Amino acid sequence: MQPPLIVKGKKLPNSLTCISCDGQTIGVSDKKTNESLLDKLTNLYRASTQAGHNATEYWADIAVNSDHPMAPLANIPGVFSALWTPEVAPQTTLTLGSAGLGFVSLPKNLVHFTTAAGARGITTSARINASRFGLFGPGVYLASTGRPLNLFVRAQAKIPISVSTPSGTVRIIPRLVYVRWGLSPILVK
Repeated sequence: MQPPLIVKGKKLPNSLTCISCDGQTIGVSDKKTNESLLDKLTNLYRASTQAGHNATEYWADIAVNSDHPMAPLANIPGVFSALWTPEVAPQTTLTLGSAGLGFVSLPKNLVHFTTAAGARGITTSARINASRFGLFGPGVYLASTGRPLNLFVRAQAKIPISVSTPSGTVRIIPRLVYVRWGLSPILVK
């Protein structure tokens, strides 16, 4: 048995298991190769999070300093670039890595916010039509608590419609955004 490799104070495994090749074990023994790989991954991580930081500053500068009437829209790409800054990237990685948990432990009831005209239509047809365009794609958008004050619900959509959580609903942002993707409506009982 080979002694464990130690790279930058961390013990590495002596072998890796290949998932796509019937579970064959591949020996890891070249310390320089392992150090080189870890160095490249570390440099890539630092460079990409620095690029995220630079992009966030770029979009913030446009949003704050530009006289163009559309300048406030620069906050949208700025929010997304801020997800990959050195301070936030580990949490973003954890969140995206646990994205499958979006289907787990959904609330039994959710709320769809609509306008007065939308509420009349829902009452008449007993269904909530899916929006064709949305931040997370076409679908029916819901929340689990009172009207969230955010970019996900239009300001004029103030009337809550409570529904049992439809099958296929996914948690995007806990309490604020749940989506049942697609163009088919949700039937309201």
